Amino acid sequence: MAKTYNRLEIDVNKKPTDIITAVQADSNSRYLDVSLFNNGVPLDLTGHEVKIFMAKPEESGEIWNDGVITNAKEGRCEFLMTTEALARMGHLQTQISVWKDNTEILSTQVFEINVTKTLLGNSSVESSNEYGTLVVLFQNLYEACALMTDMVSSFGKKGAVADARNVTTFWQGVEYLAKYMDTDLKGLIEKALANASVQGVLDLIGTSGDSGDTTVFGKENAILENMKNTIPLYRPDDYLVQTVAKKFVLLQNEETSAPYDVPVRIGTINLPDGCAKMIIKGKFKGNSVKVEFYYNGKRTYYTDYFNNGMDAYVNQELVLEIGQAYQSPLDVYLYCGSGGTAYCNNLEIEACTLKRIVTENLFQAGTIKSYGGTASSNAFLSQCPRLDRVSMTQSRGSGYFSFGTIVKVDNIPYIRAFGSDMVYKIMY
Repeated sequence: MAKTYNRLEIDVNKKPTDIITAVQADSNSRYLDVSLFNNGVPLDLTGHEVKIFMAKPEESGEIWNDGVITNAKEGRCEFLMTTEALARMGHLQTQISVWKDNTEILSTQVFEINVTKTLLGNSSVESSNEYGTLVVLFQNLYEACALMTDMVSSFGKKGAVADARNVTTFWQGVEYLAKYMDTDLKGLIEKALANASVQGVLDLIGTSGDSGDTTVFGKENAILENMKNTIPLYRPDDYLVQTVAKKFVLLQNEETSAPYDVPVRIGTINLPDGCAKMIIKGKFKGNSVKVEFYYNGKRTYYTDYFNNGMDAYVNQELVLEIGQAYQSPLDVYLYCGSGGTAYCNNLEIEACTLKRIVTENLFQAGTIKSYGGTASSNAFLSQCPRLDRVSMTQSRGSGYFSFGTIVKVDNIPYIRAFGSDMVYKIMY
C-alpha cells in the first residue's frame, strides 16, 4: 500500500506553525512523522508512550489513538491518519501527549491539520468517534483478568488432609497453623513439661516421620502436607551451558601444509581457566587429516581423522570435549596420517567454559523436563542439569554403571555427562 509522511517538528513549549494538509477520505495511507523537542533539545521518549487527540470539524466527533515511537532518544514518533480522522473536510484540532505508566505527563500546544475536499465521490463515509486507545485499554484489562484467573488456578485444589480439617483456602491453612501454635502446641508442651520423665517429653514431641494428632511432629507434618496440596512449589530451571570464553585466529587466508607423518606447527593458544571444550573451525584439503594439540612437547589431545579430498578446500567444524579442564598452553599442529599432504588456509579455535543459567520463568518442581535413555557413549550434555534434580537408575547389573561426569559451580554439583548404562529423568 502506498504511504505518505508529513514531517513535523514540534517544541512542547511553542505553538506549532507548520501548515499540514491531508485529503479527505484517504484510506490509512497518511502518517504524521513527528519529532518532539523541549526548548530545542530532542525529548527522550525512552520508556514512554505517545498518543494523539483530534477534535473533528463542526463537532463531528473525536479521535484518540496511540502512536508509535520510532526513535526514542531523538524524540521521534509517528501517527496514522486513520480513515475516520479524514472523514470530514475542514480543520482538525490536534494535540499530542506523552504518557508514562498510564499517566499523562506532557502535552504539546494545539495545532491544526487542514483536511481538503476530495474530488472523488465518497458519500458512504460517515464521520464518527474513534477511540483506539480505549480499545487497547480494554484489551489490557481482559489480559489482566486472564492472568488473575491463572494465578487463582495455580493455587491448586485441596487434598484429603485439608478436607479432614475443613481447610478450603490458603489463608484458612495459615490460620489453622497459627491457632495450632497458640493452643494445641502450647498444650502439648505444657503437658510434656508436667510429665516427670524425659522420655515422656520425647514421646509427646515424636519423630519426623509421625502422622496423626498425638505428637508435635505428627500435627506439623499434617499441616505441611495440607500446604503442599494447596500450593505447589514453583522454582526456576537451573543448568549449565558451554559458552565461548575466548577465540583464537591462527590462520586467515594463509595456506599451511603438512606432508605425510610430519606434524607442522601452526601456533600456540592459552586457554582460559576451566576450559574443557574446544570448537575447531577451518578450511582443509587432503585425506587422513587431523588437528593435534601438544602440551610440553608431547601430543596430548587430537581430533578424529577426516577426509576432504584434494580437489578444493572444505569448511570443517570439529568439537573436542573432555571431562576435566585442558592443560595449557597448547601448541597446535596440522597432521596428515596417510600418503600425500594435508592443507589448511583458515583456522580458528573457540575455547568454551561453563556458565550457570537460572531462568526467570518458574516451573512446577518435580515435573519432568525431559526423558533420558541409556547413555552408553557418555556424551556430554548441551544443558547440564543439577544433580539434585536428576533421577537415575542402572539399566544393567551393578558392575556396569557409573554416575558419569560431575562438576561443581557455585558449590552446586551438576552432571555434564551421564554414565554408561544409566536410565535417567531430568526434573524441574
